Amino acid sequence: MEVTAVEMDFELCRIVEDGILYFKDNLQTDSWKKSDLAITGSIKNIFNQWLEAHPDEPDGVIFTEPGSDTQTFELQLYKTTSFSDGVSVAFSVKYKGVKYHLCCTEDMKLYFKKGDCPETIAGTCSNIIFFQKQFSDGDDCFKFQSSLQADYYLAVSDEGGKQKLVLQKCKGFNEKQKFDIRST
Repeated sequence: MEVTAVEMDFELCRIVEDGILYFKDNLQTDSWKKSDLAITGSIKNIFNQWLEAHPDEPDGVIFTEPGSDTQTFELQLYKTTSFSDGVSVAFSVKYKGVKYHLCCTEDMKLYFKKGDCPETIAGTCSNIIFFQKQFSDGDDCFKFQSSLQADYYLAVSDEGGKQKLVLQKCKGFNEKQKFDIRST
């Protein structure tokens, strides 16, 4: 049987009111889906300081000196339907018994949002997804690239005498973008 173009159904996808592209016949859309896997541990910078979250303060993500109590972060892994240069992760932490996840703004500022990481995230960029990459060959440390802005990485910055976690534009090799995750 010969089929002409008039008889074929060319509607492969549709866009609904939330702006997400949905495909017929269960084709996948660009998105992230929460994995059952997570990395749990404390995060240390190149100055041997531990990452600490204070969601209720303006300087919400700081580094503390060695020897202080360390907070445990969860790096929630996400499965993705699009190509990514690294493992897709979202940072979360419990602070005063409440769960928060790390977010960034369009102008590359970091903050914590109350609540657990979402089950699914539509699209190919997100304000909570970071691509975890090996810092350098043979190194067991990592760097984290923002999925919202491809050339920005989590980094250490000295601001007002405090070591803070910031998003910094990548300008080649930068030790301040190097982080060690210690399992707890």
